[in-house]
Amino acid sequence: MREKFVILDGYTDEPAGLGVPPFIDVYPRYIAGAIWSSDPEAKILYYTIDEVRKNFSDFLKISSSSRMVIVIAGVVVPGKYLGGIPITPEELERIGRMLNDTFTVLVGPAARFGMGEIGGKPAIPPQTFKKVYGAVVNGDPEIYVSEYMKYGEEKAEEWIKREDYSDTDKFAITGAKIVRQHPNYGYNLTAEIETYRGCSRWIVGGCSFCIEPLYGKPVARNPLKVVEEVATLYAQGVRSFRIGRQPDIISYGSKDLGRKEVPEPNPEFLESFFMLVRSSAPQANIHVDNANPAVISSYPEKAKRSIEGIIKYHSPGDVLAFGLESADEKVVKLNNLKASPENVIKAVEIVNEVGKAIGNNGLPHILPGINFVLGLPGESSRTYEKNLEFLDELLKRELLVRRINIRKVLVLPNTKLQLIWKESLLERNKYRAKRFTWVVRHKYDPAFLKRVVPPGTILKRAYVEMATNDGISYARQLGSYPLTIELKGFFTPPCILDVRVVGYKGRSVKGIPVSSCLGSNGA
Repeated sequence: MREKFVILDGYTDEPAGLGVPPFIDVYPRYIAGAIWSSDPEAKILYYTIDEVRKNFSDFLKISSSSRMVIVIAGVVVPGKYLGGIPITPEELERIGRMLNDTFTVLVGPAARFGMGEIGGKPAIPPQTFKKVYGAVVNGDPEIYVSEYMKYGEEKAEEWIKREDYSDTDKFAITGAKIVRQHPNYGYNLTAEIETYRGCSRWIVGGCSFCIEPLYGKPVARNPLKVVEEVATLYAQGVRSFRIGRQPDIISYGSKDLGRKEVPEPNPEFLESFFMLVRSSAPQANIHVDNANPAVISSYPEKAKRSIEGIIKYHSPGDVLAFGLESADEKVVKLNNLKASPENVIKAVEIVNEVGKAIGNNGLPHILPGINFVLGLPGESSRTYEKNLEFLDELLKRELLVRRINIRKVLVLPNTKLQLIWKESLLERNKYRAKRFTWVVRHKYDPAFLKRVVPPGTILKRAYVEMATNDGISYARQLGSYPLTIELKGFFTPPCILDVRVVGYKGRSVKGIPVSSCLGSNGA
């Protein structure tokens, strides 16, 4: 008789990885691979938390008769999401309690670092969930599950971590077919692809609030194994990928990774790597994610060549997310942030120089995104003024920025921030933070969007994700940070449209369809 396992994806959002639909993170794929590598005949049922909310009783019934229920959870960089709503601490506890006769395992950031719903307060520590889950895995989930499959519950250690990628690479291939159970499969599903883990700045401790330095010295994957995983997922029907799941894609392949705080890029490696990625997924949307502006500004020529190599094989509309966090030098120093405002401006200029040409989907090939984190120690009224002055400087220099991300810091256990952060700081600057966010959304976002997508721009192949009762629909193209398009009318997925930009609204644009509705994935 086939043994049954249940994977519940409560969604994850970390500095280097996203698992909120339409994204599927590495956790469910690696875990499924660990199970199937041990028992190829095992029956694995994959659910998202949104599916469970719609039919909770059926989920409980199926889960109660399974050998093991693995719950993936943890948002450590909280944001606003269009494609799904991450599991809440209350839901997490309720599911654990209601499955108390089944072996339940909590994995992901919630089990390793803690869990937060909103920024501006300490995270709920992992120990909170030990009373309702059979195991709370603060190591690597796929390694724990592999040990469980071999030796059973009593001998599998919750803290066990991977030493390298040898087993994980195998699990990534074996578990790839789990994507077929994702509700976004065949439409706009985007797979996160891991290239390495850990931050090059681990040498100096990293940013005060960040979990990446806690992984220790960066460990990189063999690029051929990454390409093999992409090829396998592509064969399974995935048509959109975000390559990276790391703090800095420009440092992948660098001989300095793990040895220097600011690694020197290896443009030849990156171009060859992305050529292989493209050849393994010829019709896919291929994007990247994070980049360290200090690396780009420190090695401008090699950074340019690296980005040019990516552009040869990626898809337009790509974004290099820059963690500025704060334009206040005092905050930068106190929190050991990665780059000065001057570094970031120089990096923005470099990316604009090589990436602003318009691609075949209506968007520039690759642009920077700017991240702000509010509530860091050292903040004052001057901090918010300097943040706005930074954005003014970008406008003055006529630079393009694809998006501006603002979040309140989440205080996680074992980070340096936990030792120095005080809630009174955020409360003291509450109104300044609120005003700063309002000004960015009403002044700077529209200003940058008008430069990136001027009125009349045709955005090709936008996937409708939501239709509201008041006759407004929302669509996005495939991508790492897809632009939200507001449409008048009731369009329900699956529906793929070409859209003309006619207006701007905060972080989104208003559009009018210029094509009929297509229902297939196609790439």
